[in-house]
Amino acid sequence: MFEWIVQWLESALFRELFWYFLSGVCSTVVSQVGYSVCFRKFALSNVWSKTISWFAAATTAFFMMRWLAFSQTETGFWESAWLFYSTRIGTVIVTVGLMWVVMDCWLKWDLTDRERVRKEYGWWPEIINLIVTVLEIAVNYFIAKFWVF
Repeated sequence: MFEWIVQWLESALFRELFWYFLSGVCSTVVSQVGYSVCFRKFALSNVWSKTISWFAAATTAFFMMRWLAFSQTETGFWESAWLFYSTRIGTVIVTVGLMWVVMDCWLKWDLTDRERVRKEYGWWPEIINLIVTVLEIAVNYFIAKFWVF
């Protein structure tokens, strides 16, 4: 049993998953902090806050995945950058759309009144953003693994 664990820890798949997980954690932190700063500090709309935080998080994820998780790839830098961002544009449309549908259409939250948001909604905008981001990371792993890198 112990030998199997050691083999697993030394495997290329474990290394890839570990670095992908770390990339996901870092990009999630960038996304969460970026969303919160844009939404609360700069009073940007829900959609603009998510879009800006997505771009910062995607850029963080690209460089971490390119150099750590999928470093053995034979895909050139610019080719992988093109594939990465073009596929991520598809996922950001879905992600921002999901944020808009949940917060603006379904819950019908008036997010323009910052004082009301803080009092009535608390941290729910950030919690919803985190849930959507985690779903996005799972989908993006398979896209990155089997198509981009």
